[in-house]
Amino acid sequence: MGTDKTLRADVDVDEIEAAIVRALVKRTALPPYEELRDLYNALVEHVQALMPLAEKQIARLNRGTVVWYEKQSRLKTIPHELAQGLGSGLQSADWHVRSLGYTLQFLLDNAGLAQERDR
Repeated sequence: MGTDKTLRADVDVDEIEAAIVRALVKRTALPPYEELRDLYNALVEHVQALMPLAEKQIARLNRGTVVWYEKQSRLKTIPHELAQGLGSGLQSADWHVRSLGYTLQFLLDNAGLAQERDR
C-alpha cells in the first residue's frame, strides 16, 4: 500500500465527481443494463481508491464521538454493499448504481481531498 500522497495522486477528483453525477442523475427511463454495468464498475474502482483515504481521515476523528461512530458505521457497510453486486434486473441495477453513487459521495467528502483542492 502506498503513502497518503501516492494514494491521493492516483485519485482523479473530477472523474469521480462526474461518475457521481452520472449515478445520481434523475432518469425518466432506465438505461440499458450494459450502461449501468459499466457505470457500476467505474464506481467500484473509485470506491476502492477512496476507501483507504477515507478510513485514515475518519480514524483521525475523536474516537467515541457521535460523528466518529456515524462515519465508522457507514464505512463498515461499504464492503457489504459492494458484495451485493449489481443484481440481475434493470431496476435492481439502477438502484445499486444510485446507492453506490451516494456511497462514493460519502467517501469523497471524507477522503480529505477537498482541503487539497481548495489550496
